[in-house]
Amino acid sequence: MLSVFSTLTKVNFNHSYFADGVLNALAVNVSDAASRQMNNNGLFLKPFKGGFYLLYDENFGGTTRTRESVLSEKLTLQLTLTLKDSLFFNYTADVPEQLSKSIYYFSNQTVSQTGLLHAGDFVSAKDIVAVTDVDQQFFVKPFAILELALTPDLQSDCFIRFQSRSTYWRYILMSGHLQQLNSAAIIDGDGGSAFGESLNVTLPGNKQVKAFVSGSQMQLSQQPVKTFQLAENYQEGSLKYKVVIRALPQPDISAISNIPNHNSINISDIFIY
Repeated sequence: MLSVFSTLTKVNFNHSYFADGVLNALAVNVSDAASRQMNNNGLFLKPFKGGFYLLYDENFGGTTRTRESVLSEKLTLQLTLTLKDSLFFNYTADVPEQLSKSIYYFSNQTVSQTGLLHAGDFVSAKDIVAVTDVDQQFFVKPFAILELALTPDLQSDCFIRFQSRSTYWRYILMSGHLQQLNSAAIIDGDGGSAFGESLNVTLPGNKQVKAFVSGSQMQLSQQPVKTFQLAENYQEGSLKYKVVIRALPQPDISAISNIPNHNSINISDIFIY
């Protein structure tokens, strides 16, 4: 009989940082043991951008199978995920404090019927286990272990969803002419200021420059919903100001640093020349 493959489940990798919500930074790995298990049960894995399909052969072992009959066998398939993006932890919320000693664990065995493979709406510290608690050896520590219980309650669509990190945004005025601006301010499109007054920061070489720090943390995004402007002669509540830079750049996810005398390490530095 010819093989005919149908979908057992579709696993989606999502991240709120990206405009399309798709996380294309995870590779699925199948161990030798998992490969034998899949071959012995007529299962096939088909990756796509931002996830993979787990397929089953309808015509396997001389019989015709349905999705329900395959799931009635109640197999458990364990896969691992490898991270391909070195900046992932810069734009992701709720990351492990000790990356080298931690591993994500995703499964459909302990969650609700929503298809989520983690405890909350987004991946969090609740989905992290210590490497020492994992009952198997890895030549190279994977990013995550993914355990799928192929039981009748397996959802047709499963999801691993990460949330974007929130940081304080710090605009640093680097050019000499920007340092000379009178009553400079960072404003939004409506003329409001969410950054307050400038403060002085010291750069390497003891260079003093002006900077503006957001009053609250703002979520990082590939396409932020709000654009900020640099203005001079600014007074709160007045429209008599001059826009110097109409669209300031958004944070560079590779530039997260500490700010002196601030109460958070989640700082996105944005240098303006």
